[in-house]
Amino acid sequence: MTWLIFGLFFMAIVMLVLSFARSQSSEDASARLSYLKDRQQKNTETGTQQSSEKSSRGQALIPLASKLLSPRFSALLREKLDHAGKSNVKVEQYAVYVLLCMVGFPLGFYALNVSLLQYSNDVLLYMIPALIGLGYFYPLIRLNSEVERRKQAIFRAFPDFVDLLTVCLEAGMGLDSALTLVGKKAQPSPLRDELEYTIQQIRVGQSRGEALKDLARRLDMREVTSFVVAVVQAEQIGTSLSNILRIQSEISRDARWQKAQELAQKAPIKMLFPMILLIFPNIFLIIFGPLLLEYMSGR
Repeated sequence: MTWLIFGLFFMAIVMLVLSFARSQSSEDASARLSYLKDRQQKNTETGTQQSSEKSSRGQALIPLASKLLSPRFSALLREKLDHAGKSNVKVEQYAVYVLLCMVGFPLGFYALNVSLLQYSNDVLLYMIPALIGLGYFYPLIRLNSEVERRKQAIFRAFPDFVDLLTVCLEAGMGLDSALTLVGKKAQPSPLRDELEYTIQQIRVGQSRGEALKDLARRLDMREVTSFVVAVVQAEQIGTSLSNILRIQSEISRDARWQKAQELAQKAPIKMLFPMILLIFPNIFLIIFGPLLLEYMSGR
């Protein structure tokens, strides 16, 4: 009886709400759509203006930041930016980021010291040069971590990419058409982004072999380099691409399986230290805690 009364009460509330609700007419819907379009356009214009202001402020720091870059470090940054998928970012722009880190780390520590830490001036004399050096190398360390994560994602997606490309070639498609279709149908990943960039290079007039070699240079992975070499040699010799790609797929899939086995074997070692530091003390406390309390109480 209670549930019946509750159900009738709920239905009465729903009907009351529906009676006051009115259906949205086509005029209201069109007005809403026009409002959203105007708002999106305003947001786009605002974002463009803010980005232009930021770029103009960044351009003012480029001459100063460029002085921090030696030719060797500039070449290293260019290589790392390409491997991280930031080919459109200039080295001078990234040098501005390095400069801001070199200035921001000491200033942040100084502000924290004035407000909270209250270290002496002797400590500041040691900490500020160390923080300047940290600000110089921190962007490169962060860029290296981005490169490693991106390479891992490409390594996982590469066998599926080769399989899909092999199916397209066996269906009678050309290599360019197969690459375009794979770029559209593949799962979102850094490999798909690089493939789309390679297709754009081919469309603007670069030869397919040079575009694929540029892809291997940007990714700097053994599997991708082997794939590019096999494709270029197959085109030069005139052999069947589908058979070569099937072999490449098996090799890359075996490499991914071996990598998974290697990570699985490393898992117990990585779990050992959290178990020792976090789990074992709790177990010892649960087992020996009551005994220790009884001993301390003299029972």
